[in-house]
Amino acid sequence: MPAYYVVTDLNTLPGGTSSAASDINDQGQVVGSSQLAAGQSHAFLWPAANPLKDLGTLPGGTGSAAFSINVCGAVAGQSDLAGSGGKTHAFLWSSAGGMQDLGTLAGDNNSEAGSINACGQIVGNSTLTSGGRLHAFIWTKAAGMVGLGTLPGFTDVGANEINNLGEVVGYCVTPGGPTQGFLWISAVGMQPVGALPGGISTDAVGINDLGEIVGTSDLGPGTKPRAVVWNKAGVVQDLGILPGGTTSSAFAINVFGTVVGSGDCTGSGSHAFVWSAQNGIRDLNRLIPANSGWELREATAINLAGQIVGVGTLKGQQHAYLLTPQCLP
Repeated sequence: MPAYYVVTDLNTLPGGTSSAASDINDQGQVVGSSQLAAGQSHAFLWPAANPLKDLGTLPGGTGSAAFSINVCGAVAGQSDLAGSGGKTHAFLWSSAGGMQDLGTLAGDNNSEAGSINACGQIVGNSTLTSGGRLHAFIWTKAAGMVGLGTLPGFTDVGANEINNLGEVVGYCVTPGGPTQGFLWISAVGMQPVGALPGGISTDAVGINDLGEIVGTSDLGPGTKPRAVVWNKAGVVQDLGILPGGTTSSAFAINVFGTVVGSGDCTGSGSHAFVWSAQNGIRDLNRLIPANSGWELREATAINLAGQIVGVGTLKGQQHAYLLTPQCLP
């Protein structure tokens, strides 16, 4: 089988021991985190003058992670604080302004920013303490951080992604109960997304600018999650599992409907996958040169050009990778 993707090793920050890529924008800029020799991780941006640019931390902090980058190169993530005892705050980073502390929702003291769109709107989560009640937020420069509320009957809510239209996806949960994925639109508020037949638990993880959503749904009590896509009308489709696998998770979808994620497979643990309506679900390890030395574990994001980023192992070390398509599969 011919290789469909060229693999680029994004390596680590200088002296680092591992790295993982979280997101890629349509300019091919990648963000993620790299573990340093001292044990802390720092947020990175690629490409830069060096292989990875260290985005640093909030003042006095020791660790950070970047989760999302928009078309303008603005980055959202989280960093710990000076003398915080483990507390973290959401941040917005730009080349002009550096790293800005976004604070928390009122009454909370921890936060993280998970997704930023082209308009600079950011979504993420805020908590009082580690393991405490989870509160989803949307942040704008004009209004600051505002809570999204929750679906009736649920106590915790988490935001996963925002698209360029300001539509947000995420999940609601009550301890001990099933997870309920949601779509939030400013004009109508929060709406649940449907499960696969028999399913009771869903999670809405990614959304494109056409309003197509990806995530997971189970098939009923005691069953494992399956990667799914919801079309604009809310109809859910099972994306399947890798050969020999039992579970799969979808993380991102581009405007052409191509989905990436990860799933288990026969004797190999977790493998990254790509799904399209034309070809179904495929193991990305079968779409790269056979002698590459890579084992691709997760595919976390895909851009307009079909470039994919994620995390894998190369010579036994965890590294962030970039896949660039050579031809249309």
